[in-house]
Amino acid sequence: MRRYIGYREFVQRDQRSLVGTALLLTGSHEQAIRLTLRSFHTVALSWPPPLWENPTTHAQIALYRRFLQRPSAAGPTALVRIPPRQRLLVVACLHDGRSRADMASLLGLPEETVKSEIAEAVDTLTKGSESRLITRMANAAGEASVPDLTVRSMRTIRRRRARGALLAVAAALVPVGLIAAFTVFQQGEVWNSALGERNRPHAAQAQEPVRAISSPEPDGSGTDGSETGGSGRGGGESGAAPAPWQAPRTSSVIRYAVPGPCPDAPVGTPPARAGDVACAGWTLTMASGGPESPAPGPSGCEGREPCETTLSVPDAAQRLAHGDEGERPRLAPAISLDGRRIAYLSAAERRYVAHDLGSGVKRYLSPVLVPADTENGTQVSVSPSGRHFTVTLGERRLRTDFTTGALTSVPAGQMPPAQRIATWLQEKYGTWADSPGGRHSAAIAAGKGEEPHSLHVIDAASRRVFKRLPLPETKRSATAEVVSWLNNREVVVRMNAETGGGLLGFYRVDAVTGRSHRVPGLPADAPLVLGAVAAP
Repeated sequence: MRRYIGYREFVQRDQRSLVGTALLLTGSHEQAIRLTLRSFHTVALSWPPPLWENPTTHAQIALYRRFLQRPSAAGPTALVRIPPRQRLLVVACLHDGRSRADMASLLGLPEETVKSEIAEAVDTLTKGSESRLITRMANAAGEASVPDLTVRSMRTIRRRRARGALLAVAAALVPVGLIAAFTVFQQGEVWNSALGERNRPHAAQAQEPVRAISSPEPDGSGTDGSETGGSGRGGGESGAAPAPWQAPRTSSVIRYAVPGPCPDAPVGTPPARAGDVACAGWTLTMASGGPESPAPGPSGCEGREPCETTLSVPDAAQRLAHGDEGERPRLAPAISLDGRRIAYLSAAERRYVAHDLGSGVKRYLSPVLVPADTENGTQVSVSPSGRHFTVTLGERRLRTDFTTGALTSVPAGQMPPAQRIATWLQEKYGTWADSPGGRHSAAIAAGKGEEPHSLHVIDAASRRVFKRLPLPETKRSATAEVVSWLNNREVVVRMNAETGGGLLGFYRVDAVTGRSHRVPGLPADAPLVLGAVAAP
């Protein structure tokens, strides 16, 4: 055990502070001790630490990540009333003294998002008094009952060493196991994901996958879907469907996306089968990430700054056919708030895919879809950090961690509050938008009598309208529509002229204070999917 010289002293020195932090996060002494032991174990894996690494910082970060992987809340503490990520940011920055920039980098969030979530949590817990919250957390952490964890930590190390010896033996047997598995399963069904997706012989397929209906090939032109704007609508099987999109590696970001035109089906074309992709093609407007960023498109920007060009995604589905009943509402891609990732239903691959434009990494978010997957609606969403994508297939929800590629099924009980009240929002407002964190919804409410319209911000858990905000002032009488949330605090609203319906502008409205700022450079197209709309 020479390798672990100094480890026991490290545990004795830091156990009280770490248990106090864990207690604030979980509200339970038992869970706090368990979380602390796991963070100590993580540090032990790379003991002794390099000269440039602080083991206390390493243990804190390990504790934060363990908590976010499996957040828990118990006990009567006030902190458990706020969401896990907000709880972590408050404890890390206001109790442990970590900077907002450090936490933004650690969680892969914009620093603005970290600041706004901390401000929201402080407002919820102490009505905006940060010093009072710091005092409360210090008192609660100081009351932590901390047993000596050194014996349990050293025992864990010994078990790990014994387990390593067993794994070395097992590794020698892996080739034998692989050969046996191949022999047994090569003719049968192989389960290969948390979805229950199986590799099956073609004859065993119970339902035909969703098809993409290709456009008739125009006279004198090629069959590449990207040359015709990416639309995929028509009859018959002639022509070529859009090919899978190859995302370019670029430091530029997506400001917004608009759908391409969907041509009408030729006269006499039989109705499309339910679930077929009836139309595909979205156009991305890209903005340079900074003065030194390369141009996002092949033509460049000819010295213009900020650089802004367009990029076509021909196989991004727009609409699914619904048999004789027509078409379902338009499908929209999901774009991360930083504009660097996009996910959509691929008409070419018949499954949801996601791309990272910076690294060129591509992830599959769902199995190949069959009509039963889409008959009750389908959509894709992305977490505020851009790390997790969630695909909804009727009653099923599939979540993919883009960083690791891990895919899990999400139980219905874990749906964000905003999604649970979708039916109520539809009946009351008709059009609305959910916040990135899923805690709030925003919609435009008609005024009573001569009262003007207003922006309602709804607490999804209680269905209570906790903010009624005036709409941005315009020189002409206007109607409004919520487009999207820019972050967990700001809502983007489209203002149209009441007479004639012309676009008066887009505005970002602070959902707490009601302050608004005009957002330039957005087109009047509807629908409009926002990404890094505030990019330079």
